[in-house]
Amino acid sequence: MDLNKLTTIEEIFTAELITASGVAYSRIFDVGKLDGLASLQITLADAGTGQFQVVSSNDEDALVAAFVIVNGYADIVTAFTAGTAIYTFTPPAVGRMAIKVTETAGGVATITVTAILALK
Repeated sequence: MDLNKLTTIEEIFTAELITASGVAYSRIFDVGKLDGLASLQITLADAGTGQFQVVSSNDEDALVAAFVIVNGYADIVTAFTAGTAIYTFTPPAVGRMAIKVTETAGGVATITVTAILALK
């Protein structure tokens, strides 16, 4: 294990209220030089359900809303309900990425999200 490699840890959502069927994006991360390891700690409150995805772009001028899901890349978690958990994933080989959260409970509930992203 190489203990000299740095891990970046950042709270990307802080008590973010997402309305029924709403979407929120984290800031954009330059991930071209990552070591390939990441984790997302999620705390979710309220009655809704959250879907967490990595969205990406190789276009350095693209806005986060124009980012896409890499073909064949799995969601971080598809149906997260109230509670706290940590999910590990491997970021795709792209230039930039962000985390997209969508409330997916059928348009009737909200969620409040706090999430901490660790990138290595």
